[in-house]
Amino acid sequence: MTYAEATSFLFGLRRFGWRLGLDTIRRLLALIGDPQDALPTVHVGGTNGKGSTAAMLGAILQEGGYRTGLYTSPHLLSFTERIRVDGLPIDEAEVTSLVGELERLCAAHFAPAPIPEPDARQLPHPTFFELTTAMAFLHFVRQQAEVAVIEVGLGGRFDATNVILPRAAVITNIALDHQEYLGESLAEIGREKAGIVKPGVPLVTAADGEALEVIARTAAARAAPLVHVTQAYRVSHLVSTVAGHTFDLGGPTRPYPGIHVPLAGRHQVENALTAIAAAEVLEARGLRLGEAAIRGGLARARWPGRLQSVAGRPRILLDGAHNPAGAAAVAGFLHEHRTALRRVILVFGVLKDKDWSGMLGALAPLADRIILTHPPTQRGADPQDLLAASRFGVPAEIQPEVGPALERARALAGTEDTIVVTGSLYTVAAALQALNIAVG
Repeated sequence: MTYAEATSFLFGLRRFGWRLGLDTIRRLLALIGDPQDALPTVHVGGTNGKGSTAAMLGAILQEGGYRTGLYTSPHLLSFTERIRVDGLPIDEAEVTSLVGELERLCAAHFAPAPIPEPDARQLPHPTFFELTTAMAFLHFVRQQAEVAVIEVGLGGRFDATNVILPRAAVITNIALDHQEYLGESLAEIGREKAGIVKPGVPLVTAADGEALEVIARTAAARAAPLVHVTQAYRVSHLVSTVAGHTFDLGGPTRPYPGIHVPLAGRHQVENALTAIAAAEVLEARGLRLGEAAIRGGLARARWPGRLQSVAGRPRILLDGAHNPAGAAAVAGFLHEHRTALRRVILVFGVLKDKDWSGMLGALAPLADRIILTHPPTQRGADPQDLLAASRFGVPAEIQPEVGPALERARALAGTEDTIVVTGSLYTVAAALQALNIAVG
């Protein structure tokens, strides 16, 4: 088996869809020795910001001297980005080996179809995400990771990652997204996200409103100590630029004067507080971290495709915001730094099942020109539909592919202007490819 064949097999499992349930993943992990139980973990869920928070926390743990696994999704350019140890993506050769091993196991122990016959005794075949999750746990153990940060894929309660008993759990925030799976209200979605809360395991959250009420009730019912970051921590002397933030922080464990976070957007301050709170919980539960590790980890944290700035003129910003809350965060950044950004050329490509009307409602008022494009996936929304349904108030046009859309934006922008590429990680990935920028 080659790496291309291995990833073809994995991506082919997407035909099974996204199955919410734990029976298959538990059986698969049992067959390989339950590697998820072999090392301490941190479980990170939420609607937006969970990837950034996981990356920050992983960097903190690594700075503290721990060999650290990091499992996130989706990837931008390469499947290998999903599974990392000490910041390094899994080797293609290791992916190939693990897929071959698990493919044979699945053929022997699971039904060959996503849903078995009514009288079948076998569980359904693992989905793409279930198999990938098992690969991550197995890789971390074989690479002798000492701790792992595990990002929830979808929801929480029935997500394939929810087989761990972590040292700490994190729920970044709750917003409307994936309603077809998680529920139509913030309370319903909060209930699903709160499914990662385990009895007695501390929970850190930045959620608010009715979602926080649900999360707090769940934590209380499970005797899980709750840390609410905006209540427990106080930010002062905040200086924000297009390159990140510096601020003083007070909290329950120690002060952090002059802490620096090199990720753009005010929402990253909240994500940083969440990562700090989780790190302090881990300290209290026996991990050796401390102020230097927290400071150093945050200063080195990177998360591509989230207000990622591309060197050169005009400035190009890439952000994978894919729901109205994410778009609002990008809009907040554009509003705050409008003077420095000058004219804004928006390149927007979105998936058809997303609330693109709400996203454009947040972003369009801050744009001087809009270029609508099609993400390179069958799930992409037709830009003609977006153009027909929207009233932008600024000139808008269509470029069917992301690469030409980016070139058109460069032609329209002056050297001091800013091009913002957003709407989907598929759109951001296509822009990175067009710019010939690798994701390390």
